[in-house]
Amino acid sequence: MTAGCALLDEDLGQETIEGIPDEPFRIVQILFESGPAAFYGEQAMNATDMLVEQINAEGGLLGEREIEIVDRLDEGAGLDSLISEVQAIAQEGEVDMLFSIISSAHVLGVAPAANDQQMPFLVTMPGTYQLFEENPEMDHVVRTAGSNAAGAIGAVRMAEQMDDVETVVTIDPDYAWGHDHQEMFETALGNVRPDIDIVESRYPDLGETDYSAHVSAIASEEPDLLFSSLWGGDTATFVSQGVDGGLFDQIGEALLIGDTGAPLLRSLGGDMPENVWLGGRAGYQPTYRYDEDEDHQQFVDDYYDRYGEYPGWGAYHDWAGLKTLQEGVERAVSIIGDWPTGEQLMASMNDISVEMPHGQHTMRGPQAAAPAVFGRPTEDHDFPVDHPLTTDFEFIAATEVNPPTGVPTMEWVEEIEPL
Repeated sequence: MTAGCALLDEDLGQETIEGIPDEPFRIVQILFESGPAAFYGEQAMNATDMLVEQINAEGGLLGEREIEIVDRLDEGAGLDSLISEVQAIAQEGEVDMLFSIISSAHVLGVAPAANDQQMPFLVTMPGTYQLFEENPEMDHVVRTAGSNAAGAIGAVRMAEQMDDVETVVTIDPDYAWGHDHQEMFETALGNVRPDIDIVESRYPDLGETDYSAHVSAIASEEPDLLFSSLWGGDTATFVSQGVDGGLFDQIGEALLIGDTGAPLLRSLGGDMPENVWLGGRAGYQPTYRYDEDEDHQQFVDDYYDRYGEYPGWGAYHDWAGLKTLQEGVERAVSIIGDWPTGEQLMASMNDISVEMPHGQHTMRGPQAAAPAVFGRPTEDHDFPVDHPLTTDFEFIAATEVNPPTGVPTMEWVEEIEPL
C-alpha cells in the first residue's frame, strides 16, 4: 500500500475524478468470435457475462459502479482492423477499458497501440513473454495471464523428475508461439537434464487437419517423452488422430501444455489417453482444489449451472482479470479517495495479488507470475459429466517457472539450474 501510495502521489496525481461516477464502467472485450480460436472466445464471453452480472448484482465495482460490456471486437478480423478499432475507440473517449484478447500475435500489436492512445488495456490470455520485454514503457497495459515461460519451464521441471526419460520428441505449431515454446523447453532441458536427447522437433501448420505424417514420424522414434504446445482445436485433432494411429502406445509419457482444460477433454471424450500430463501456466482445471477452495467451487458450479459444461482456460483467464480489476479499483480508491484516472487504475493493479484456484496469483509489476500445474486425465471422478477430467495434480511454484523481476526470459532460461 505504501508503494502504491507513493506511485500514485508522485507520478499520477495530475488528474482527479471526484467521487464515484454515476455512469457504468464501460468495457470493450477483444476476443475471437469466429475461426478456430472462437473455442476460447466463447469461454471468455461466457465467464465475463456471468461474472459481470454477479458483480453488478452486488452493486458493481466497490458496490457502487456497475460494469457494462458495451462492445466486443472479433480478433478474426485481423491485426490491422483491431488496431484501427482501438484507435477509434480511444479517440471517441466513451470507453473506460479494453479487456481480454487471445492471440499473442495480436497483443504485440494492439497493446502498444492502446498504450500510445492512453487507452487502459487489461490483457487476460496471451502468454508471449515478449509483451513487456519488447515494450517496457507501457503504463496503460497490465497482463493478468502468466507468460508462456510458466508452461514451457513447467514442462521442463516435470521432465527433470522423470528418471526413465532418455529421448524426447517435440511438436509445436509452426509460428512464433510454437517456436518460442520449443526453444525454451530445449534450452532449459539441456541445462537441467543434459542426459536427455531431443531426437526430433516437428512443426505442423497452425490449424493443421491431417497429422498422420507427424503421428507416424513420432511413433517411429518411440520417444520416452512427447512435449507439445499445440493448443485449442489443434490439440484435439492431434490427440484424436494420434490415438487412432496408435501413437500413445509407442511413447512413454506426453506433456501437453496448450489448451488442456475441460472443454478439450469434453471434445475428445474417450479418446484421451492416460499416459499424458495436461497443464501449463496456472491451475485452471475445474477439478483442481475444487473441494478446498470455496470461491473456485462456486465459480465452477455457477458456470456449469448456467452453461451446462465446465469452464476452460478462456473462462479462468477472464475471471482472473475481473478479480484483478476489482482489487485494483479498491486499492486505488482507498489511496486517493476518488475514482482513479485510467493511468492511476492501471498503476493500482501493479504488484498486487488475487486468490485463484492455485493460490495467490501475483502481479510482478504489470505482469502476472503464474505457477505451473499438471494433472492426469481420468474418467474416475464424481462430476456430472461423461468425459475425463484431470486429477493427480503436480504443482510447481511460480518462482521456479518464471524469471526474476527484471531478468529477460531467454537470459534466465539459458542459465536455469536444476531443482
